[in-house]
Amino acid sequence: MLYGLLECRPILPPTQPAINRIVQSNELAAPLAWAAAYFLAGLACLHLHGAIFAGGHVWLPAGITVAALWLTPLPRWFALLVLIIAAQVGLGALEQRELWRVLLLAFNETGVAAVAVALLHRRPRPLSGLAFVRALLLVAGGASVASALLGAGWQQVTQGLPFASSLRLWIFSELVGILLVTPALLLCVPGARAHPRGLARGEFLIGLACLAGMLATTYLSFNSDLDRRLLDVEFATSYLPLLLLAVLTLAWGARSGAWAALLLALLAMVYDARGGGPFVKLVQLHASNALLELQVYLGVAALLALFVGAFKTRRGQQLDEAERSRRELHLALAASRQVAYVFDVQTRCFTWQGDVAGVLGVPTAAAQTLDQVLALVSPLDQARLRQRWLDGEDPARVVQMPVRLQDGSAVLDRSRPLPRSRDAGPRVGGVWLIDPAD
Repeated sequence: MLYGLLECRPILPPTQPAINRIVQSNELAAPLAWAAAYFLAGLACLHLHGAIFAGGHVWLPAGITVAALWLTPLPRWFALLVLIIAAQVGLGALEQRELWRVLLLAFNETGVAAVAVALLHRRPRPLSGLAFVRALLLVAGGASVASALLGAGWQQVTQGLPFASSLRLWIFSELVGILLVTPALLLCVPGARAHPRGLARGEFLIGLACLAGMLATTYLSFNSDLDRRLLDVEFATSYLPLLLLAVLTLAWGARSGAWAALLLALLAMVYDARGGGPFVKLVQLHASNALLELQVYLGVAALLALFVGAFKTRRGQQLDEAERSRRELHLALAASRQVAYVFDVQTRCFTWQGDVAGVLGVPTAAAQTLDQVLALVSPLDQARLRQRWLDGEDPARVVQMPVRLQDGSAVLDRSRPLPRSRDAGPRVGGVWLIDPAD
């Protein structure tokens, strides 16, 4: 039924067996890899799930399912969904659970995620920036809530578990799993542009120091009592990994931030499952729910890395676009043998665009001040240009003025006073164009 709803075309001609066609094709490699990753992540979570404090109730395989569906074209979903469900059945067999229960849970989780991502496939699927965060939150929120409603309702009917508590834990389990794993996988795609190119040495060292500090403070707050001995605090040090995670994301970009958040989550889950960490201490004091506290903590870490990385990526894209526009303007001015300038009347300094050395015969550094520029012009034109730039004329009119340079070449100056703004004084903008007849 799901195969029909997704409108997938048949993978093989009716005359050839399906299994032979898939095995002989490379289309099976990617679904097998996704299913293997799902199985290994599920195995790790089930191992933690068996601990006293149930730190494994952050279902990381849900993020693998969403990432696999996000990156796989719709016509190839059938093999992917079958293999992921098979991996879920294998996990259930290891836990010695009844097959029909495992199948119900598998179809619930996988089917809901498939519907959520299928709705996203109808629109552009961004891989970076705020648009990516918005799309991921819609898919993660919709899939986790819908799956939790079905799963918690089924558990209440068949096992008599409280609906509200099951719903809450189920939502956070899948939501946090998606927010942690899916970005880490999707931002590795080349089209994501989520990692800055050419990290400066200072940024690299800051990120490296933050990574080491995040690991150290995670150990300090989850697996040590040094914070209590040295600082006389119990829970305050758990905020330090979040701060260092944010700075690391600013320094290294969204991709590194997503993987750092996943690393922090794995460490916190292991320590929590072993009975250590601030959230377990709260439970020992009968003050909180260790599982829910851990889920919220890791969810905040994932969202922090997502949003900081999105703003970092957006800023980098804006700088790239500005640099590309500047290069294109430089090439256009150079091709037309002209240069553009903005003259600040108060500072008497010029800002040039274009091939200054090719047009004026001097480097840009030698044409910064008013006296330097006037020295390039013949004495007969210096007084007119000085009056034009310092006194100005009618702002509504563009003035054209032929100018002869010291080397004898002729240029045409076209300038006009610029409108004043709050952060800038009077300015004059214009271009110098080499006279075509010269």
